[in-house]
Amino acid sequence: MLDYRECGERDCSVWVELNRAFMKEKIQKGDVWNDADQISESEFREIFYAGLKAPHQVRFLIFEEDEEPIGFANLVQYFSVWAHGQALIINDLYFSTAYKTKSIISRAIELIEDYARGQGCKRIQLHSLPTGQSEMEFYKSIGYQPVDMKFCMKYIDE
Repeated sequence: MLDYRECGERDCSVWVELNRAFMKEKIQKGDVWNDADQISESEFREIFYAGLKAPHQVRFLIFEEDEEPIGFANLVQYFSVWAHGQALIINDLYFSTAYKTKSIISRAIELIEDYARGQGCKRIQLHSLPTGQSEMEFYKSIGYQPVDMKFCMKYIDE
């Protein structure tokens, strides 16, 4: 049975491993993600621990099947005037290949929705790359409405 828990310090290695697998699957050479997959193991661990110390900015969830880690969600919670309160962004959602089924992902999103309600959130957002047409169709099938917005970004730490 699929379950989740918030990450703690003991989850660093599994979180890093799952995030690296996600990046390997998603990042294409020369795309906009700034070679995020090229950071060292120690840098990745520092990011994890910094995130744990900032629960007002980010939450890390680990999904498990029979206590075996099979996926993760990186969530961002923030105050939104438009939502009239707290909102949650599913920034990343990933499952190991063997568990990447519609039923598992549907259940994971239900669990995230329950989690968001428990945090007082009034809205959940997620995003998909333009190449993720099947993902978008899936999200629509479980009640999420596509919104045509452009996402602009600039790396400022370089």
